Amino acid sequence: MLMRFNHGNIAVLWPPYRVDVSVNLAVLVIVIAFVVLHLLLVTLSNALNLPARVREYRERRRRETALAGLRDSLLALFEGRFGRAERLAQSALGDRSLAGVASLVAARAAHRMRETERRDRWLDAAREESGAANAQLMTAAELAVEDHRSADAIAAIETMQAGGPRHIHALRIALRAYEQSGNWPTLLQALRQVEKRDALHPAAIRGLKIRAWRALFESRRDDPGAVQELYASLAAADREIDEIAESAAQAFAATGQVAQAARIVEQALEARMVVPLVSLYGLLDAVPARDRLRRAEGWRARYGDEPSLLVTLGRLCAAEQLWGKAEEFLVLAERVAPGREVHLLLAQLYEQLGRTDEANDRYRMAALAGAEAVATLPAAAPMHGGDG
Repeated sequence: MLMRFNHGNIAVLWPPYRVDVSVNLAVLVIVIAFVVLHLLLVTLSNALNLPARVREYRERRRRETALAGLRDSLLALFEGRFGRAERLAQSALGDRSLAGVASLVAARAAHRMRETERRDRWLDAAREESGAANAQLMTAAELAVEDHRSADAIAAIETMQAGGPRHIHALRIALRAYEQSGNWPTLLQALRQVEKRDALHPAAIRGLKIRAWRALFESRRDDPGAVQELYASLAAADREIDEIAESAAQAFAATGQVAQAARIVEQALEARMVVPLVSLYGLLDAVPARDRLRRAEGWRARYGDEPSLLVTLGRLCAAEQLWGKAEEFLVLAERVAPGREVHLLLAQLYEQLGRTDEANDRYRMAALAGAEAVATLPAAAPMHGGDG
């Protein structure tokens, strides 16, 4: 409406020219000029920004390609397609932010293919990437443990722990490395930390403790003082573990400290039935057989006719020349749990009693059972009669 009823004119002077135009036409020309100028500026801006936009597009495509390669390499690694995993991981190196992770994936894939040189090159490459230092050390430690290179694994773990807090998974790897290297004292120290943090299944902790203490007691069997010192360092809870108690008792017995060995066995058997300790108790000949026999009879009253306890009672009765009781216990043991050991012990008992035919029968039975001469009766004084 404004333009329809607007009859004004605008005079444009450009000497020596004069142009008269209507207001409506002037407004229209200004609007068209503004639009054209705006379009020109937008086009110029886009043209100037085109290289940057191309770079952004290429970077985005490169990152998408790298992410897809890393994703597919991880899938291939989990599928067990290690060659493909390594190739795809290599394609992810185009993105510097993913290069460290890709190198570690490739290192694991090369390790599974036993390509140690390529694995080490990938690990070295990962070390150079920012933010991947701890992951590189953890991976290097894991792969070293799998190769039984315990020294390399321990070095990697110590380097990682020196730079920060102790990682639970690093402690688990360290336990395996210490076990492989036979570094039992350090293993026990690390195991205490793992146990405190509840980072390992109790059964696994118990197994490691048993192996460690067995090895430590075994290594000190020629040093009575060292055995005493080692046993003194045992925590009360660990002394209650049957296998550790057995190892300690064997070490004391081997160093001539039979009384201490007997005390360990007796304390354990007063609390619970432990078959290996019962068998060991029957072999502690430095402790009077009559004293051991009295205790063993008490355990029988508590635990019943357990085969190993009956065999031990038979041994102890033979040592005391209680031939009839010895035969009674051994025959009862055979009835409860027939085995080659009982046949051999009965054969040896019958030999001492001059019952040759029965002894030969028992030897034949032991042979049929696949027996080997692993069990012997204790030596006894010359026979002066007995209760049987």
